[in-house]
This record gives sequence, structure tokens and C-alpha cells, in this order.
Amino acid sequence: MNPLEYASLWKPFRHDTSRTRDVLSFHQEYQDLLQNTERLAYLIRSYTVYEMTCAALGHPGGSFSEAEAIAVLFNYVLRFQPDAPQWPMRDVFYLSKCHACPSLYTALALFGYFPLQDLKGYGSWDSHLESHPDWTTTPGIEISGGSLGQIPGVAVGRALGIRRQGPDHNDRLVYALLGDGECNEGAVWEAFMAAGHYKLDNLVVIIDYNKVQAKGFINLDMSIEPFAEKLAAFQFDVYPTSNGHNVSELVDLFTRLRQQRRGKPIAIILNTIKGKKVCDCQYNPNWHTSAPRSVAAAAAWLDELWDQDGRRLGVPPEFPKALSDAIEIVGPKHANPDDISDAQA
Repeated sequence: MNPLEYASLWKPFRHDTSRTRDVLSFHQEYQDLLQNTERLAYLIRSYTVYEMTCAALGHPGGSFSEAEAIAVLFNYVLRFQPDAPQWPMRDVFYLSKCHACPSLYTALALFGYFPLQDLKGYGSWDSHLESHPDWTTTPGIEISGGSLGQIPGVAVGRALGIRRQGPDHNDRLVYALLGDGECNEGAVWEAFMAAGHYKLDNLVVIIDYNKVQAKGFINLDMSIEPFAEKLAAFQFDVYPTSNGHNVSELVDLFTRLRQQRRGKPIAIILNTIKGKKVCDCQYNPNWHTSAPRSVAAAAAWLDELWDQDGRRLGVPPEFPKALSDAIEIVGPKHANPDDISDAQA
């Protein structure tokens, strides 16, 4: 089995509107949605391991903690058209914690923005999948990623711009996924202040509250508590989750939010675990910015993921080995140093 063909076994969830359904059929559709989205989260983590190991770089901790959020957003929440990335009526998604882009790249590939085979080039000089997203090269990316804290202000501006496009755009929402450590940045709170002031109820800020950042635990480095109260003071409607990895909880929450906009920006605090599903990574700052160093290490991670989720979700048992066998560790491919100017260096 070619692991890069596994996407053919997974189909994006689409609501069945072709017939009048009774309660049982609605229930079945809901159960299908949950299982389909959990399977997507499993694939996001698996292909993220593949990407990072091939590239010999990455941020597994934050990529794993956001997997369910990315899966629910793309499989259920966001409105988009992969064959028309600039569709004018699309929702807008910004990955503000842009170092965790392998998860986003996997979702974009699985939904058809570009071939799944492209994931092998993540982080390479000659690939469109850079270690931080680049909107000029990668379909589905709304803005290039750089220093943390910059994108929330962009999201506020985008939400304002959409509002001013008129009533035809009232249903369009702007989503920004931030890291908790990113909320140490002053620019984030300037953006939050503006969002509250302008009552941007078409802006949804999602915080991946996984408690760990590059140098250690966030409550020791620079605590952001009481976080929910601070967001409320900035005029946000705040929705903490009990478990940011529970697909059912996330689906129900996003369903309510689209139906109950109340003249305020929305903040969702995802209670997540850094490095979720891989024991070595969980709550471990050492895996904030470090990729598996060998195919054997990656294979162990893939086996662990399959044991936890793949078996339950009906993923073929040969998948993790096929994916690890496909790994080719090439590391970042850089141009000839003689071709790099002093400014670029």
C-alpha cells in the first residue's frame, strides 16, 4: 500500500441535504461526522510525523496539540473551495502559531489544495511548503507567517474589511488559531482591544492552550492567567473547553457559535496537551522544536498513534509501517551558499 494514496480511503464530510430525514438519520450523520473528523485528526498527526522526519525539522508538540481543532475546522466549520482558493465568499483561516504549519499543510493536501506527495518537501528550499507558511507559494494560505503576535492584528483588519463589504458577506467569519505562549506578545492584546472596540462578532480567536512554550511551562515563564477573565475584559465572548481534543465538544461548540453571534468577538480557549498522543512529546518542552531523528523513531511514533486511534478508526494496520518506510530523511535543502547575498544570510 502506498501511504500517500491513503487519502483515497478518507472522504471529507458533507452534510446530506438531498432528502427529508428523521431523527435517526440526523443521528447517523452526526456520528459519521465525528468518526470522519477523528480519522482526519489521526491522519494529520501521522502525516505530520512524515513531514517533519523527512525534513529533519519541525514543531511536533504544537502540531499535535492543534490536530483536532484543525480537523474540525476543515471538515466541518470552514466554508472554502479548494479548486477556487480565492472564492470571495469563503471563510478566512489564519494559523497565527505558524511554526505548527505541518498540521495545516496536511489538511490542505487532504482537501485537495495540492498533492499529498508535496508534503515530503516540507521545509526544503525548493518546496512551496516552507517551515512558516508563505501565501505567495502555497494554495490555501491566507497570509505568510513570521514572528509570533503579528497575525491577530491582520485578522482584526480582515474582519473589519469583510464587514464593510456589505450584508452579502455577513455570514463570513474570520478564524485565527493562536498559541498560548504567543499571547505573551503585546501586539496580540492590541489586536484584542481593537476587536472588542469594534464589536467584531465575525472574528473567532482560538487559543491552543497547551501550557508549554519553547523554553518551558508558560505559567513559569510568563503566566497569562486569569486568561478567560482578561479576554472578557477586552469585550470577548469567551468559551473555554473542557477538552480541546474532544471532537464532539468542538463540533457542538462551533455549531452554537455560528448560530448565536451576539455583537462581540469570540474567543475559544482549547484546553489541550502539548504533544498529544505521543508519550515522549506530551508536556515536554524539548519537543517544542525538534523532529524525530531517525526513521526508527518516527516508526515508533506512528505505531503509537495507530495503537491509540488508528485501530479504533478502522485504519488499515499496514498503514503506519508503509508511511514510515516511505520516509526519506533529506533535511532542509538549501541553495548554494555562494548564491546567497549578505542580506539573505
